[in-house]
Amino acid sequence: MKRRTLPPLNALKAFEAVARNKSFSLAAEELCVTHSAISHQIKQLEEWLDKKLFIRHSSTISLTKDAEELSLVCTQLFNNLEQCVFELTNKTSEVEVVIGASHSFMANWLIPRLEKIEIIYPNIHIKLMTCNDLKLLEKEKVDIFINSINENHTLPNFLNKYLLFPDNMGPICNREINPLHTKHDLLNYPLLHTHSNKSAWHTWFDQSKINFSPKANDRYFDSLNLMIEAAVSGLGIAIAPQILVEKEILNGRVIAPFGFIYCDYNFYAMVRENNENRDVMNIIHWLMAGEKN
Repeated sequence: MKRRTLPPLNALKAFEAVARNKSFSLAAEELCVTHSAISHQIKQLEEWLDKKLFIRHSSTISLTKDAEELSLVCTQLFNNLEQCVFELTNKTSEVEVVIGASHSFMANWLIPRLEKIEIIYPNIHIKLMTCNDLKLLEKEKVDIFINSINENHTLPNFLNKYLLFPDNMGPICNREINPLHTKHDLLNYPLLHTHSNKSAWHTWFDQSKINFSPKANDRYFDSLNLMIEAAVSGLGIAIAPQILVEKEILNGRVIAPFGFIYCDYNFYAMVRENNENRDVMNIIHWLMAGEKN
């Protein structure tokens, strides 16, 4: 391993101050040491270099040619070091917070708002992880897990949940579907489901006091976004959370013929008790503001 060949750094520091101030006394005052301490450091440096650095006159000093060259290098290096230290001491360290949620929640609600969070909390780096498994939160793979669960759902004791907003659900379809006069008319069409929430239609019909059984021509999709595209294409009528299809409704791609109703489910942000630090809670409180964001 190669070692650096450098003179004593305290001696270099004293030399740079003397050379810049053209005075032993001013250098001693700047460095808060005695005049003799400065003289000792300069003598030590001259002995190490085996070169004379200063020419002493009756009331002033001047630098030798070698000292002038060394002074330029030292001043530049100390300036760079000073700037680097200033930037490091004034730089706020970045914290990473990992948010886990379904692809549909990420794409339709969180990602469109991500820039706003980053503006408010510029020192928090938010990492998104697509997941539907609460165990990733338990295994500390994510810091915040967002999902829609029944309001009476019991979590493990070491997890806390924070209510974000109700998961109101309702049928959506394209504008070309023949007029739907009553909710019972929905049973005349293929109904679209997602594998991640096969009970959505059951829940909605139960709340609407309508008997329902899946039909042979119903269709199932791996994700909410695929199901929405199927509804846009007229393949049937989908059931979806209001907050995840608002953009599609606003731009006219789908309509919600019977609006949305509360079905005893809410979106919650879940977090481990031992991870409720300031940065995680700042993100959760921002999420809890919901539609205000």
